[in-house]
Amino acid sequence: MKEPVLILSDLHLGHKASSIDDVAALEPLLRGAGTLVLNGDTWQELAREFRDDGLRLWNDLQALCQTMGIDIVALPGNHDPGMGNRDYVALAEGKIVIMHGDCVFPEVAPWSRMAMLKEKEIHALIDGTPQATIAQRFALARKVSRMLAPPYYAHSKKIIARIWDAVTPPGRAWRMLTAWATMVHRTRELTERYFPECEIVICGHFHRSGIWNDQSIMVVNSGSFMPPGAAYWCEWQGRELRVGLVEKKDGEWQRGEVLGVWMVGNEV
Repeated sequence: MKEPVLILSDLHLGHKASSIDDVAALEPLLRGAGTLVLNGDTWQELAREFRDDGLRLWNDLQALCQTMGIDIVALPGNHDPGMGNRDYVALAEGKIVIMHGDCVFPEVAPWSRMAMLKEKEIHALIDGTPQATIAQRFALARKVSRMLAPPYYAHSKKIIARIWDAVTPPGRAWRMLTAWATMVHRTRELTERYFPECEIVICGHFHRSGIWNDQSIMVVNSGSFMPPGAAYWCEWQGRELRVGLVEKKDGEWQRGEVLGVWMVGNEV
């Protein structure tokens, strides 16, 4: 994989609430990368209302990267389960694992309306699906993701409208808060089971950016490009992993403050 490797997650291209409506504005953020790893939910593959805009922007992003000489590795997420031909990326001899995070919970997004409406159907699928290998766990996530595709999506970018959308129907907000409260622990559990060599796992999915470095497995959640959450950039080169804030200045996305630098793996 050509270095430096830049990792971004949850662009949600095409969604009306995404902060990205012109991929050309991403050029400063991408500049200098050898490979761009898109860690799931890059575009709205399953959303009927957003699919055309999402596909157009996804094609624009591919063309931009080709012009800049950047290779793309696109991983699937719960909103684009048909993306790419690999489930995860391992760096530093498996000490760093990059995955979207939708397989952390077998229900994928237990806070979603469709997860609440189809709870029995989803759990029947989970109970009847082998999960002994990571490939089986990712396959289950893709199946559940397609079951969770709602008949319509909220269109507003306004924060008040999005908050109202998040708290209805009753019980949804509680499920979301529970997922946020347990996501780091559950991510570590899954990583320990399927990736025993891993020291750092980089994911997205939960729209809660953060770095949790208090145990043997460090969890980095790179957030999303959907407000009100923040997005992180991650860069791998040589033995060094850097994580920082994504900022928008003068209409362009850029790499902002570096939040941490870690040396991983053995020196060659």
